[in-house]
Amino acid sequence: MSQGNTEYRDVWVYCEVQDGELTRPTIEVIAGARKLADKMGMKVVGILLGSGLKKIAREPIYYGADSVILCDTPLLKSYQVLPYTHVLSDMVFKLKPWAFLFVANEIGRELGARVAYRTLTGLAADCIDLIIEDFVMYTPQGTKVYKDCIAQVRPDFATRIAKIFTPKHRPQMSNIRPGSFTPLPRDESRAGELIEWEAEIPPEAFAVEVIEEKRLPKSPIKLEDAKVIISLGLGVLKDSRGNPRNPLEAYRLAERLTEVIKQRFGVPAEIGASRSLVYAGIKELEGLIVKDRQVGQTGKTVSPDIYIAAGISGAIQHRVGILRSKKIVAINTDPQAPIFQIAHYGVVGDLYEVLPKLMEMLEERKQ
Repeated sequence: MSQGNTEYRDVWVYCEVQDGELTRPTIEVIAGARKLADKMGMKVVGILLGSGLKKIAREPIYYGADSVILCDTPLLKSYQVLPYTHVLSDMVFKLKPWAFLFVANEIGRELGARVAYRTLTGLAADCIDLIIEDFVMYTPQGTKVYKDCIAQVRPDFATRIAKIFTPKHRPQMSNIRPGSFTPLPRDESRAGELIEWEAEIPPEAFAVEVIEEKRLPKSPIKLEDAKVIISLGLGVLKDSRGNPRNPLEAYRLAERLTEVIKQRFGVPAEIGASRSLVYAGIKELEGLIVKDRQVGQTGKTVSPDIYIAAGISGAIQHRVGILRSKKIVAINTDPQAPIFQIAHYGVVGDLYEVLPKLMEMLEERKQ
C-alpha cells in the first residue's frame, strides 16, 4: 500500500506457536521489533492466529510486545496459507501497520510473501538485522529523501551484506533469520492490551481439506541453544602437511570435546558444520554431519558464547551465520583464510593437533 497521506503506525510480529508456547524464533523477532519501535516511538503488536490460543494470548506482551491482536477461531485450527493470508491481509488493510515482521522459516516465508503481494508492498527475505536509516533516492529530477526507513540487512548472494529498503509503500515487511536477535527476558508484570479479531473468511479460501496431522520428530541437535559450538569444515579431509585423514577422526575429536565441556562446565555444547562439509556426501560422516548441523546463510544463524571453527575457510555465507557469537575461535592451516577476519582468536595450525591439545587442557582443569 502506498504511504500517501495516511499515518502508518506500529511494528507487527506474526507469532508462531508450537506445543502451546511461542517459538523461540518468534520471541527473537519480538526483540527485533522492540528495537525498531523504541527508535520510532511506536508500539510492538503481536499477531496471533489459530484456535485455542487464549491461554497464551498475553505471552507476546511478556516478551516485549505492547499489545496483541488475537484471531481465535476453529476455522484456523490447522495452518493453511490461503485462510491465514486472507485474515492477515484484512488486518493490514484496516489497521495499517508501519512494519510487519515474520520468522524466516517455512511458514514465515510463505505467509509473509503472500501477504506482501496482496497488500501491494515489498518483502525483504532472510534478514539478519534491522536498522532505522534515511533512504536517498537519486532521479534525473534530483534527489528525494525518505526519512526513517527500515534498512533490512541481509546477506547478499555474492560476498557482501545488502540493505533492502521499502521507501514508498507500507507496511515494510521482512522475515528474520532465527538467531539474529537475543530474546528479551520474560516479564509477567508487563501489561498490554488484548484485542480479539473477528475474522470473516470466504469458503473459497479453504481450498485444502486437512484430514490428519502428524508431528515430525524433533531433531536432537540444538544449535540454537548451545553455548559452545565446535564446527567442522572441509579441512577435516587432510592435515597440515596435505596428508589425507579420516574425517571421522575429526568428528570424534569434536564429539569428545563437546562432552568434556558439558561434563566439566555444565554448558550445552553442539557440533556444527559448514555447508561444504554437509553437502560433500562423505561416506565416513553419513548420518553424523547432517543438514541440522549446518551453520550459515542456508543453514542456521547461531549466537553461542564460544564458536570454534575448525577447518572452515570462512566464506561470507558461513560468516553471516556466526556474527552474533560472543567469541569466535578459528583453527585453520591457511593464515589467509577469511575466517580470521572475524575471529577473536586465531590459531594457524592443524585441527588434528590443536583440538586434542585443547581437550587435554580442559580435562586438566579442576574447575
